[in-house]
Amino acid sequence: MVAFASIESSTTTYTYSSVTYYHVNPWYRRVLREGEEGYIPSAAPVGHQTDALPDGSESVKVDGTTYYWADAGFWQQASGGGYVVVAAPVGAEVTSLPEGAASETEGEVTIYQFDDLFFAKDTNSSGKTIYRVEPQPAKEEIDSIPPGSPSFVADEETYYYVDYNFYVEFEENGKRGFVNGEPEIGAQVDELPDEVTTVDEGGVTYYQFDSVFFEQVEDDSGQTFYEVVGSPDGSDEEVET
Repeated sequence: MVAFASIESSTTTYTYSSVTYYHVNPWYRRVLREGEEGYIPSAAPVGHQTDALPDGSESVKVDGTTYYWADAGFWQQASGGGYVVVAAPVGAEVTSLPEGAASETEGEVTIYQFDDLFFAKDTNSSGKTIYRVEPQPAKEEIDSIPPGSPSFVADEETYYYVDYNFYVEFEENGKRGFVNGEPEIGAQVDELPDEVTTVDEGGVTYYQFDSVFFEQVEDDSGQTFYEVVGSPDGSDEEVET
């Protein structure tokens, strides 16, 4: 667990999305932990503007877009003659981690976390150690769906895509929210989300949306729709023991 840090009263503060950040070097934010308030190191807030990049920033291209990684723990893009802090591009590979990143190993995979950033340690084709940006682990429940989040309806249940995870609405004992979950194989979909990509496997075209795959099928009357299917490569099949 990251220890609380001391912050000078003269520290410059910035507020984004109702969260106050404190810019010393590096950044900090206030948290409530086990009933006590304190300050912990954090990434710079998304949306923060700077005139120049931090010393030692690393240029990284992801899907043709250029980002700049500062090992103080944040990502930037060029904007309006300066630079703006942006959300971490999942899949980006960097050669350094923020100081204080915590590690956790599961099997052969080591995951590093700094604030809300997650990295997997790996080796690239040149044999060099790199750290790949990973999606945030799924939260079991969230209170609301951000505006504009992709969604689709399967078997009359709406699935929302938030932070690389799927959620469905629930209401229990007067509490309303959204719980992590994906449609079951065999669920029927009338209309695919705009974000799907096509995958051709064994002469069959599949439609992929993150970890969910769809296949176009036809009922007895000739009406076409889409059905949730397993991964074409069989990677999501249960292993018999």
